[in-house]
Amino acid sequence: MSATKDKWLKYWFLKKYKRLDPYVPETRMMSRSALWNLISKYQHVILKPVRGSRGRGVIQVSSLGGHTYALHFENIKIKLQGKENTYKYIQRRIGNTRYMIQRRIARPTIAGCPFDMRVIIQRKGYSSKWKVTAKITKVAGRGYIVSNNERSKGRLLPVKTAIQSSTIKHLSSQRLQWKMDRVSLRAARRLSVLFPHHRIYGLDVGFDLKGHPWIIEANLFPSMSHFLKLKDRAMYRRIAAYK
Repeated sequence: MSATKDKWLKYWFLKKYKRLDPYVPETRMMSRSALWNLISKYQHVILKPVRGSRGRGVIQVSSLGGHTYALHFENIKIKLQGKENTYKYIQRRIGNTRYMIQRRIARPTIAGCPFDMRVIIQRKGYSSKWKVTAKITKVAGRGYIVSNNERSKGRLLPVKTAIQSSTIKHLSSQRLQWKMDRVSLRAARRLSVLFPHHRIYGLDVGFDLKGHPWIIEANLFPSMSHFLKLKDRAMYRRIAAYK
C-alpha cells in the first residue's frame, strides 16, 4: 500500500510529534469500541476512508441523546435508534473499506455553511526551507459537511474575505492566518522526515470557533484545481514556479 495515500500513517506521524499534537484532532482506526468511545467523549465524530479523496465516503455521526444517533453524509441526514442499529447501518455503508474515526471540529460558518482552508506549502529543489505559497477557503455547499467544492457544490473565497464574513469575524484575520501558516510549516517540516524527497504539501486546516487551527488532513499530491478557478492566477503561478 502506498504510504503517500495512507491518511492514517500521516495522521499518526503528525500526532506523535509533541509540537503538533495540540493541532491534530484525536483519530482512531474504525472499530466498534473506538466509535462509541470517541462519540461519548466528543458527541460528534467524522468517519473517513483511510485512502479516500475529495470528501468521498465521509460520514458524520452525532449523538442526540436518548440512544438516538444522527448520520450525515453527502447532503443526506438520517436518525437511527440504538447503538446496535446505528453500528450495523454504518457497517453496511462502508463495507470492507478501511475507515478511521476523527473527532469533529466545530468549524465556523459563512451564511450557515462550514468552511476550512487549503494551504499549499512548498520548497525549492535545492532548498530545505519551506514556504506557504498559496491558500484558499473552501466553503461547503448548503446542506453538506464536506468542503470539497466539486462534491458539495461549494465555493472558494480568499482567506481574509472568508474570515471577515464568517462567525469568527470578531477575530483578527491577520493573526488567524499567522497561526495557520505557522502550524502548516511545522507540519511540512515534520512530514519531510517521512517523505524526504517530497517538495509540496496541501493541508486542510480548519479553525474552531475560538480561532484555534486544526490540521484536518495532509495531502502529498494536492489538486491545483482550486487555484485555477480563481480569476487572479497569481497563486497558481507561484505554485507552478516553485514546482
